[in-house]
Amino acid sequence: MKRRYGCIAIILIMCILSACHNKKEESVSTSVNDTGVTIEASNDISDETRKLLELGEYDNIELKGDERDAVSIVKNNQRFLFPECKVISITYTTFSEDDTFLSLNKKEVLELIDLIEESPILKDGDSLSNYGVKEDTQEKYAKICIVYKNSRGEVQNVWLDTFKGNILHFYDSQGQDYRIGPNKKLVNFIIKHTGYRVLSTTDFDKIERIVVKYNNEEYQLSAKKTEQFIKAVKKLDKRQDEFHDYNLTALAYTSDGDVYHIKAGLGEYSENDIAIEGACYEEAENVICLLEK
Repeated sequence: MKRRYGCIAIILIMCILSACHNKKEESVSTSVNDTGVTIEASNDISDETRKLLELGEYDNIELKGDERDAVSIVKNNQRFLFPECKVISITYTTFSEDDTFLSLNKKEVLELIDLIEESPILKDGDSLSNYGVKEDTQEKYAKICIVYKNSRGEVQNVWLDTFKGNILHFYDSQGQDYRIGPNKKLVNFIIKHTGYRVLSTTDFDKIERIVVKYNNEEYQLSAKKTEQFIKAVKKLDKRQDEFHDYNLTALAYTSDGDVYHIKAGLGEYSENDIAIEGACYEEAENVICLLEK
């Protein structure tokens, strides 16, 4: 009889331990945020986002407010409103070779969010000429990616890049493409903090030397080739700023002490385009030949 009771006791203890273990496992999937709201942890992060987060993360930057949604960005009076969330990371890409972490303090991050939320959403099909933007206005390319975690623990991305004039493209986490603006303050904020510049044609003479990166090696153009490069690129017509792919990069050092990125390869209009920081030129076979060994 004692042995039977002993076996029953052991079984009861094992059941209790198993229940506690299951309860502990359940607790791993949920947690409570600083506002006391229960959130679900999410590990469903794309490889692209994971790589961006490896570049850097912010600490304790939260967006709060009664009008904010708990999950996703919403339209509020023809403006976007971020949800209640934690801003984890902001990265940018201009004509640099890689994504770069945007090192901002909390005040600057909140300023960027405010500027986005203050920008009106343009109506579909609305002409940019209605906002004082001429058709031949060159695009600026300085793409920003904002990564945030909503109150459910879901990690989401939104993208922003300068467009024509002070009109910007805004991409939400569902991939929807909107135009917002005009907002000169927002454009200036992006240009200032991303170091976006345009090397104008009149400044080409300031290039003193060019260092080419090719097949993981670097070499410097001769003085003669540098002179030929400047003359050749002056004759090219600037068409647009978007540059899709490249197989050769170089750095142009100017007499002002600045460094500009050069990319050569596949562009939007031609198989042989060249981009110098904020401007792209098509049909640049002769210039690309100067950069090749």
